[in-house]
Parts: sequence; C-alpha cells; structure tokens
Amino acid sequence: MTTKVALFLAHALAMENEAADRYDELADSMEVHNNQDVADLFRQMSKFSRLHGASVAERASKYDLPKLKSWQYRWNTPEPPEVGTPGAAHYMMTAWHALDFALENEKRGHRFYADEAAGSDDKDVRALAAEMAEEEQEHVAELEKWIARTPKPENDWADDPDDALVAD
Repeated sequence: MTTKVALFLAHALAMENEAADRYDELADSMEVHNNQDVADLFRQMSKFSRLHGASVAERASKYDLPKLKSWQYRWNTPEPPEVGTPGAAHYMMTAWHALDFALENEKRGHRFYADEAAGSDDKDVRALAAEMAEEEQEHVAELEKWIARTPKPENDWADDPDDALVAD
C-alpha cells in the first residue's frame, strides 16, 4: 500500500527530475544556436535541480515510492510545475530571460509545495511539504537577487539581422 507521504515524494522527485531534464534540453538547444552563455546558465539550473532532486531522493529513501504513469501525476499545470512553459524559450534569449524562466519555475514549485502543505489531510505530508516550500522560497529569493544583478535586455533583443535562408 502506498502511503500519502510516498505519493507526495514521488511527485516531488518527478518534478525535480523533469525540471533538470528540461533545463538540459534547453541548454542543448541554446548550444545549437550558438547561445553559449544561456546554455551554460541552463546547465547550471539543471545542476541545481539535480541537487534538489538528490535531496528529495534522500528523504524518499525510506519509502516505497509508487511507479506512476504520466497521467497519474496530479499537477495543477500541464507539466510538472518546475518544468516551465513549453515554447517559452527563444534561441536569442539572454541570461535575464533564462533567469526569469527559472524564477517562474521556482515560483510554481513553491506554490505546488505550499498547496500540498495547506491542503493535505496527512500531517506528515503537510510538514514535509511546508519544509520543501520553504526551500523553494529560498530558491525564489536567490533568483530574484541574481536577476537584479543581470542587465535587462533592450526591447529589440530578438531582432535577428541574419535572416534564415529558406529554400522553396
């Protein structure tokens, strides 16, 4: 029988792992477009997600986590909260955009944990979720500081003077 804590931790672990994978995918995409600074930033975000995932896995090590199918996850978002909005990346995005993308992910992660802490009928889930919501709030605060130190791009940041050649 799966406990409510194990089910919660399965969700948390999936969210962190999926976030890390998405950041790696975005980094790969940025490398293809020769946007190495942003690729490096996304690799760093992936590393942070994997570290947080390892922390969740350590907490989960004493539980038998359920093996959920993709449709069995209960997200309030189309994908896991920290994965990000599909299509939100642009090949010419700047570090500011990448940090803003990560900030929105962390805010959604915080909301997920805070909602679990407030809404669960299991006291252990509430306590664990509250602890993890606090961790996510720390991530939000760090990213906000990082963004404040990062120049915001001009309005024409996406103008590409080198139009792609299209063969008919």
